[in-house]
Amino acid sequence: MRILLTQLIALTVLLLPVNSSSDKVLISEVEFANGLYKFDDRLITGEIIDYYENETLKFRYRVLEGRLHGLATEFFPNGSIKSERNYTFSKLFGSFKEYYENGDVKIQFQVGLNAYGSGEQVTKVEVASGSKHKLKPKEDAIIYFIDTQNKPLETSENISILSQSKYRLMNKKGKTIFEN
Repeated sequence: MRILLTQLIALTVLLLPVNSSSDKVLISEVEFANGLYKFDDRLITGEIIDYYENETLKFRYRVLEGRLHGLATEFFPNGSIKSERNYTFSKLFGSFKEYYENGDVKIQFQVGLNAYGSGEQVTKVEVASGSKHKLKPKEDAIIYFIDTQNKPLETSENISILSQSKYRLMNKKGKTIFEN
């Protein structure tokens, strides 16, 4: 009986959250410096969010100890999903999908290793084409986030989420295969 009680207590302790407080912070209240997201001079653990003027959720980025970590979801003004991407300690990594407003997939790919100095390598690229938005495979590429002057930015770890909405996929020969 004593062993069962000890095991039950140990299991309860393991299931309790380590830090039960998590932030949900508006992007306008967030400070981004040196690759870290802060609120009130402390690292954020929780979510960074923003809303459209119609009060519909615009985006939700999960954050762990000041770094993007987990699923990031952006929404259209009507509430449907615009994009889903994954981060691991602020590095874009894993599944990346972008949608049309009707829910059809516009583009999807897997983000992998850093391209050392600029962008991240992407594989399994599929881009929608035609009126039925049929996905067609494309060659492997590198994703570059681009600024307002169409110049490539650094890798995802070093730029704010506000600078990660415009990107370009380029193949090994430097040809653009997709741009949003």
